Amino acid sequence: MTKTPHLTMSDIRKEIDRLDESLIKTLAERQRWVEKAVVVKKRDGLPARDDARVRQVIDHVRVLSRAHNVDPALVETMWTEMVEWFIAYEERSM
Repeated sequence: MTKTPHLTMSDIRKEIDRLDESLIKTLAERQRWVEKAVVVKKRDGLPARDDARVRQVIDHVRVLSRAHNVDPALVETMWTEMVEWFIAYEERSM
């Protein structure tokens, strides 16, 4: 484990809060792109769910998780939940 001789829990919590904000901003950006996808799917008569794309996204984040030393099970669980939420969001919007 990496030594952190001068860090306090307050320092760590502040950094975690900063990262949480960054994640939320990125999630908001992702949602804006999903909203653009809704417009295109409506226009082109495409369904909200594309199972091949879902598998592609999950496979891709699994690879990314390994490359960045994050537990693939955590990433797969989080992304599966997020993707399913966005599919439901698209269905409600269509």
